[in-house]
Amino acid sequence: MMSKGILNLGYQSYVIDTQDAVTLFEILSKAERYEDKYRGSGNKNTIHVWEPDTDEQNKFSFALIPNSIYRVAKMAGKPEDKS
Repeated sequence: MMSKGILNLGYQSYVIDTQDAVTLFEILSKAERYEDKYRGSGNKNTIHVWEPDTDEQNKFSFALIPNSIYRVAKMAGKPEDKS
């Protein structure tokens, strides 16, 4: 079994193969930032693209997950929403 890890991207977490995580990190390290900014008056939006500074580049993280923990979590499946 390939080693896996937990990728935290924004407010979501994903389980992916470590080799895929390396590829994704390489791609994201070259990505520019994008924002569509609402300007209120007259309902005009402005669109912005820029090179991220050091603080903006670390919006994602990756941590290895042991195979034993992964297998148990996989069997547990999607959690039930108790609302």
